Amino acid sequence: MDPVLSIQKLTKTYDNGFVALKGVDLTIRRGEIFALLGPNGAGKTTLIGIVCGLVRASSGRVTVDGFDIAENYRAARKKIGLVPQELSANVFETVWDTVVFSRGLFGKKADPAHLEKVLRDLSLWDKKDSTIRALSGGMKRRVLIAKALAHEPEILFLDEPTAGVDVELRRDMWAMVRHLRESGVTIILTTHYIEEAEDMADRIGVINKGEIILVEEKHALMRRLGQTRVSVNLTDRLEKIPDGLFDRPLTLSPDGTVLAFTQNGESDARDAGLARLLKSLVARGIDFSAVQTSQSSLEDIFIDLVGKNR
Repeated sequence: MDPVLSIQKLTKTYDNGFVALKGVDLTIRRGEIFALLGPNGAGKTTLIGIVCGLVRASSGRVTVDGFDIAENYRAARKKIGLVPQELSANVFETVWDTVVFSRGLFGKKADPAHLEKVLRDLSLWDKKDSTIRALSGGMKRRVLIAKALAHEPEILFLDEPTAGVDVELRRDMWAMVRHLRESGVTIILTTHYIEEAEDMADRIGVINKGEIILVEEKHALMRRLGQTRVSVNLTDRLEKIPDGLFDRPLTLSPDGTVLAFTQNGESDARDAGLARLLKSLVARGIDFSAVQTSQSSLEDIFIDLVGKNR
């Protein structure tokens, strides 16, 4: 899949000396959903700001669908939609006027049918004549999304799009994201709700202290770094783990009724390990009543990665 966004050796040092980005290299594929994860202050918003022309880079190069953002700013920016964290609209404007204005900013011809569809998809059509200041917080967030989609961008940045919003908006927005991806729009999101990245993203990138520490396919990442905890419920209590019972470390619960081990990597390895343990239990006459497995989440992997890079 060809790249739609290329970031090369990007750095940013602010006037106070704070180094926000340290030689970031990143390629985003056309039509994918890419989740950029990182703790507060990691550089996520600075990176998005540079790509969207809101922050000036100290050095490096960014191309958007082949257009350099420094040399061909208008052409590059026209391809990008941004949903920022904070409200960025004239609160005295109506919803309709603000999306019309946003479309016009990018030199797009008037297209009321497209704007109507965007507003209907976001459950804003009945609010089109309301001023933005009269809307609830959730509705204002919907307006930000509508503004970003008004000029039909090919790349959509979502910077913490569901922070503090209601469940209904979150559900509606992710349905729209899936629809946009199906139509060929590339989605790049940052989020503190890691379960959203786990559910939505094709690839995961992790940034910490201004550096990209990992970029990988989501499923490959979870297979490679994920862990499965396997627990076997015993029928009778054990005083201790018998010597030579298993070929890897086992734990015994305080009440002596649960044996457990942790398996990294593929499920095949987990299943093979479990089979060996059960065979050993049977051979020693140790009865068991149930087997349980629990898979580590993307959040567990993220916390571990960031912790190792502190």
